[in-house]
Amino acid sequence: MKPWRVLLALPALVIAGCGFGPGSGGRPCTLIGGDSGVTVQLDTADFTEQVRDADGSILLRLCADGVCKEGSVAKHDGGAKHDGGAKHDGGAMARVFVQLDEDIGEVTVPVRFTISAEGRELYDEQAEVKLRKSQPNGEGCSPTLYQGGLTAHPDRGLIKG
Repeated sequence: MKPWRVLLALPALVIAGCGFGPGSGGRPCTLIGGDSGVTVQLDTADFTEQVRDADGSILLRLCADGVCKEGSVAKHDGGAKHDGGAKHDGGAMARVFVQLDEDIGEVTVPVRFTISAEGRELYDEQAEVKLRKSQPNGEGCSPTLYQGGLTAHPDRGLIKG
């Protein structure tokens, strides 16, 4: 084979090898990861009244479909701040995430979220959340995740969304 033919064929071979091109059925996929599960978020400033008399850290516990995760936030004047275990955005928002089986599917799962301090339960709410299919890298690209989210509110309970 003549060298110039190899040079002409090389780009087509590279493209085909990457899964692109006519008949390949492939398309580029990004590499965004993720996990199936349930997230509960809360604005710690909303819970100032509940944690007013608590000393030390406040324990957040989330259970979804029988799997539980705990995190804590440290109390400070005016509410609570992140201490460990729970994710915190640097403002007043905190989140707790429970990872579920990757292939759980679009099902409804029971959720229970509690806030406690010094052995006293300050907040205890239950709800059900429908897990929604998510493909962060696009349709046809892995992973396929199933996720649900709730927001904890002191007066309205666990709010879907």
